[in-house]
Amino acid sequence: MNTDGPGEHPIIDWGWAGAGLDGGESGDAHVVLPFHGGVLVGLVDGLGHGPEAATAAKATVALLRSHAPESLPSLVERCHAGLRKTRGVVISLAALRSRDSSLTWIGVGNVDAVLLRARRSAESRDEALTTRGGVVGFQLPPLRESTLSVSSGDTLIMATDGIRAGFSSGLAIHKGPQELAESILVRDARGTDDAHVLVARYVGGGALSHDIRARVVIRHDFDIVAARLRARELGLQQGLAEGAVVAMATAVTEVARNILVHAGTGEILLGVADDGGKRGVVVVALDEGPGIPDIARAMQDGYSTANGLGLGLPGAKRLMDEFDIVSLVGGGTEVTMRKWGQ
Repeated sequence: MNTDGPGEHPIIDWGWAGAGLDGGESGDAHVVLPFHGGVLVGLVDGLGHGPEAATAAKATVALLRSHAPESLPSLVERCHAGLRKTRGVVISLAALRSRDSSLTWIGVGNVDAVLLRARRSAESRDEALTTRGGVVGFQLPPLRESTLSVSSGDTLIMATDGIRAGFSSGLAIHKGPQELAESILVRDARGTDDAHVLVARYVGGGALSHDIRARVVIRHDFDIVAARLRARELGLQQGLAEGAVVAMATAVTEVARNILVHAGTGEILLGVADDGGKRGVVVVALDEGPGIPDIARAMQDGYSTANGLGLGLPGAKRLMDEFDIVSLVGGGTEVTMRKWGQ
């Protein structure tokens, strides 16, 4: 199963398998919730088993569905407040984002999570989530999320305590997520509790890969200058011609100005793009501002950012080789641009 957000490439391929104790209603549940630029995945285990555990798990899923784009600590705190009249749950959550190929995860209680690398190296090793003891809805520990870089093919596996420890050992990792989830359930289910497995494989944000080299937070006018200089520096490093570098730096100035004027704050990501050996620079402009209600109008000449160069988003598009914009009213804007070398 693939999941993606509106107008976006699939970010993960995923599958799940689960069973209630003795064939009864399970108190375990999973979520896979796309949001702008990423996807939230999580596994929930209601305390004990049976209908009351299932009620707590279902309430958690409902809360997560309503607030998926929020930070992971905020989601856990929201669930904690909303589950006080239930048995409570233990939970692990992960947010995967295509803009910077990252995975952020957090866990409370004994829902295990591991990240298995498609290509292991000294810098890219398998990882296990460090969870904090507690019960969401009853006793919440200090919350601490952590962030990892991910590459296409990396596989996240989550399992409730109805699955034996060591479930990630000896897996045929080349198999698809659904087949992996089913094989873990068959091989490693304890048979003494509800059991549930969620497998999510990161596939990235599209056919073109990019390696983020710089991030510039945009809050002030001088941040726009910094973004322009970093873009120019990266363009020269990638061997772009002087004219192409100037064009790209000007486009970065315009999209950064757009962030400052219309959202107040955001960030510019600069990376190396690769399309079958052709190399260039990718620029991603992100904000969580009010969004653009009419993208077609915003892309018309004359719709420029205040105090900019008079080019605005249409001018930035003309200056770059590729330009894509996704915007949600109330949910922010993401502009992705690429400039290729000769």
